[in-house]
Amino acid sequence: MEILSIGEKIKRSRIYKGYTLKDVCSDQISISKMSCIENGKIVPEDWVIKLVAERLEIDIDYLTKDIKEQLKENLNNIFSNSIKSEHEKMFKYNLEYAEEYRYYSIAFNIMHLLFNYYLDIRDVNSCQGYTAKYYNLCGKTGEDSNRLIYYLDIGRYLYMGNEYFQAASYFNNVRKDLILNGSKDYKMITNAIYQEANCYLLIKKYEKSYEIVVKLMDYMDELNRDDYKAEIYNLLAVLCIKVNNDKFEEYKKLSLELCEDNVRKRAIFLYRYGSAMIGTKKSENAYEYIGKAMDLYPDEDKFGYVNFMIDVIQTLIDINKIDKARDLTDKILNYAIDLDNHVFIEKAYYFKAVTISSTETFQMVEMYMNLSLDILLKIGTKKQVYNRYLELGNLYYKNENTPEALKYFSFAIKLSEKL
Repeated sequence: MEILSIGEKIKRSRIYKGYTLKDVCSDQISISKMSCIENGKIVPEDWVIKLVAERLEIDIDYLTKDIKEQLKENLNNIFSNSIKSEHEKMFKYNLEYAEEYRYYSIAFNIMHLLFNYYLDIRDVNSCQGYTAKYYNLCGKTGEDSNRLIYYLDIGRYLYMGNEYFQAASYFNNVRKDLILNGSKDYKMITNAIYQEANCYLLIKKYEKSYEIVVKLMDYMDELNRDDYKAEIYNLLAVLCIKVNNDKFEEYKKLSLELCEDNVRKRAIFLYRYGSAMIGTKKSENAYEYIGKAMDLYPDEDKFGYVNFMIDVIQTLIDINKIDKARDLTDKILNYAIDLDNHVFIEKAYYFKAVTISSTETFQMVEMYMNLSLDILLKIGTKKQVYNRYLELGNLYYKNENTPEALKYFSFAIKLSEKL
């Protein structure tokens, strides 16, 4: 997937075959000219490329493939490569070339993919480091469609950082812009509506969320993907639980039928129903749904399994199912280490500390909390680190270690000035 100019391709092929510049040039091209071609100072004429291709016995199509074509080919190769851990390096490498050669539309597309890669692995901090570059690339393309893609991605970034109200504003801007301009991009419209409604769900404005999400029913006939329809019905069912609407069973049935062959999605939906029931009239059924979800999600996909179970464990802790949370934490910690995913490892260490606090010594809890903090200081946002400092301060305070408690509360105060 390496990107090479025509001159670099000629030079590499020549050296590999043991030819000198004189061997390639003969009496038809000057050695100084060929040297300039190899060093990118001169663009070779077609007859020169043809001659060199014959002399070095290399494919002329390979030789003439320009940087732009190589960038597009590399992106296609990335999509055919299922090893997610390699994507970051590939995206960064190609992004650098796209920017250098001012292929801003391609650079924007790569930035979009890199940004979403970080969001997929919950690496909000890396996203934060690219927001300015992403904004600048969006402006350089000058395309309205890219502006809306950028808004959706920034909305998702804010959502992942628990900034739900701000995220809803970005999704709302996309929704209104598309509808006002009579867009037929139903996928983007429905995505914006869905995400905006989901934000209001998480800030517990259930009636407003329901009011927004029912707008999706106007677009159901325009959607040709059953899995996306399933997501919409799932959100509707969750909101029916929250607003005590009697349509929960109807929407639940539709959501599960549409993802019947996708066990991962079924597990995610069941978990969402269970977690939504906590604190409602359906509370007694919450753990039943969550338990079914835990049993259903396959663990052969370690990345997906850990990503899913992080949310499940937090919910188990919230409803005081500590023993089950502890067992799951041990499992995902091993998987996270195998995956070498620092975001997952940090979460697993944190959960380990929380779930052993009533059964192990304070020293053990302290060790796992500090292991978690060490990673969070490298990959976390300022707000995440601030909250962890407060948590550590309270931990030491409860254990009557006043000096350590004051230290972490002091760290939190200093960091709060930068938030």
